[in-house]
Amino acid sequence: MTNTRILLVIDESEGTKRAVMYVARMVGRRRGFWLCLGHILPLVPPQLLEFGGAENPVKEKRVGDFLEADRRQWIAAAKKTVEPALNAARATLREAGVPAGALETRFFDPVEGRDGADEILKIARGRKCHTVVIGRQSLSWFREFVQGDLAEEFVRRGKGFTIWVVE
Repeated sequence: MTNTRILLVIDESEGTKRAVMYVARMVGRRRGFWLCLGHILPLVPPQLLEFGGAENPVKEKRVGDFLEADRRQWIAAAKKTVEPALNAARATLREAGVPAGALETRFFDPVEGRDGADEILKIARGRKCHTVVIGRQSLSWFREFVQGDLAEEFVRRGKGFTIWVVE
């Protein structure tokens, strides 16, 4: 029997907590399920992406190295911010009977020019998930990329996927 692969979009919102509880009730002690707890990181601030360059190659490399170190530090801090929500989701799912081996956590970096719905679809395809679960109010910071509600936008574009939008 192949595993039913589910992408559960995680952030710190109440919508996510309700979505996790719903998945725990639906999947619980059943076998044949694999869950990817996916968190989409906010866009890296532009000042951490690149600088104007330098005429001196040694100075350019040094500044580039500092910029890369700052970018890695920023990403680590962004991951740490959502860690309590991910830990709570894992604990809830484990308590419901989902085996540890059936849980995976992934962080994804959004790409400039791709909105939240596109990013979630890309993640789902990449992890071979056919079901995506998102809380109605999840990823509120993505509203700058999408007019209206991300979940509704995802439902509109998510052809070929089973989509659970949890109120």
